[in-house]
Amino acid sequence: MLYWLAFLFLPGTVLAQSAREYDTRLQNGRLLLDQQKYELAMAEFVPVVNAGKNYPNLPQALYFYSVAALNAKRIREAGGRIDQLLQQYPSWENLDEARYVGAAIAFEQQDFAKALALLQAVTTKNLEKDIAAMKQLYLPRITDKEVFTKLYNQYPDDAELAISYADKLAGGWYTDADKATLEKIVSTYKLDKKKYSGKALASAKKAQYNVAVLLPFGLNEARGQALRKNQFIMDLYAGMAMAKDSLARNNIHLNLFTYDAPADTNQVKKVLNLPEMTNMDLIIGPVYKSANKIISRFARQHQITSINPLSDDISLTKNNPYLYLYQPSIATQARKSAQFAFDTFGPKGAVIIYSNTEDGMEFARNYRLEFEKRGGKILLSKAVSPTSTASGLYNGLNFAEVGHLMIASNSMPVAVNTVSTLERLSTKIPVITFASWLDISQLNLTQLDLQEIYFLHPKFIDTSLPSVREFKKDYAARFNIPPSNYAYIGFDMLYYFGNIMARHGAHFNSMLATEGPVSGAFFQGIGYATERDNQYIPILKLDNLQLNVVNPVFK
Repeated sequence: MLYWLAFLFLPGTVLAQSAREYDTRLQNGRLLLDQQKYELAMAEFVPVVNAGKNYPNLPQALYFYSVAALNAKRIREAGGRIDQLLQQYPSWENLDEARYVGAAIAFEQQDFAKALALLQAVTTKNLEKDIAAMKQLYLPRITDKEVFTKLYNQYPDDAELAISYADKLAGGWYTDADKATLEKIVSTYKLDKKKYSGKALASAKKAQYNVAVLLPFGLNEARGQALRKNQFIMDLYAGMAMAKDSLARNNIHLNLFTYDAPADTNQVKKVLNLPEMTNMDLIIGPVYKSANKIISRFARQHQITSINPLSDDISLTKNNPYLYLYQPSIATQARKSAQFAFDTFGPKGAVIIYSNTEDGMEFARNYRLEFEKRGGKILLSKAVSPTSTASGLYNGLNFAEVGHLMIASNSMPVAVNTVSTLERLSTKIPVITFASWLDISQLNLTQLDLQEIYFLHPKFIDTSLPSVREFKKDYAARFNIPPSNYAYIGFDMLYYFGNIMARHGAHFNSMLATEGPVSGAFFQGIGYATERDNQYIPILKLDNLQLNVVNPVFK
């Protein structure tokens, strides 16, 4: 959790304060920062950081504002203020602390070169352990071998960088060309020679992996009809093609074999009966539930893992260790939401409002079981029809007893009724609901921002990240259209499992528990633990009309 990093990002040096015009706000903000109330601290610091250069404690204000914004996941704001401090006050007595925080912000922005340059400039000895810990946290996130190699060549004497680079080579990047570099790192830092033996690494991996892609491409349909109907499939595969190229640049080579796998189960059977299918290392698809029994039988018989890229139906994986969902299931979303609610809001009475659909009832059932298992109390569990006007939804409810609301419904009337009810209360009641509420035109973002609403958003992508902007640019140049959400899914899925196979081979199932949750290339996280659907669910909250992830992954 990011609040834990507050202690990492607040080194022991104490900044002297003087009794000036804005000192009271500055001191209040520091107190709130110590209490890990980052948004409130930022609010106290805002007038101070805007006080102008005549205010003698402006450098301190800029520093503390950056720390608060970083821990509140307001990364762009944190970066702007720390850059202001570093550029305008190069002689500030605590500049090393500012460089340290600036490096953390640069790491969060995936600007690894800037982060290392800032840390290289730090000379304060008592920050050495903190700097080492920061590098050990962030350097493993580098997913591009070319980027990492350039950094290693630029800072060959950086111990944490060198060891992390050796780990990356051992994790799947190694080629014969890396032999001298790896041996030098092992010798210099006295690493385990068996673990980092180039010969052992090379012989333990396949040179390339075969991936069968069974998707409803619509090859037997008229071209125009197929394009309209199956554009999401084309986008999904386009993302996979981009991931294949990215993996190749890291010396992870996949061969993609595409097959049309429509809802017609006879066609799927024909595909799986092809001789080459038994030589596949991984299967992506099929996506239709009608083919589940067929792929389940084939995967178990030949011990080939199959990934359903789009479904959230955990029953598709039942009793078969070779079947996985790339998406989190409805049950997992409910359980993780209940865990977050209990940890964040405590056991005080919960109210569950849910759609009386199959998915809605499954969500409510799993939420209740998990919340009560942890010691929480359910005050009310109420089903609502998707066509209901939701009038009188909360009649008779004593909100003084309510700890939070869980609204498992995409219904516009339910959302509008809930928000209008909350607006009339004298105190804020936390709400957990679906990200679809953000798209309801009858509610504006300001209304949602003013309430304490948390949004489950499994497919959230932070479009401000440089990696996302670069992907959009490359994708548009290659396919002449912007990437859809399906393109991001295709990329992240294949990139994740391609790296897994590079580390553990095609029979990676037993090793997934050691792999997550980790940050995806674009999505917030993926991890399986001992389950066979993604166990990480991003939970978002609006702050000043900006969506922030409140449960980020830091791996």
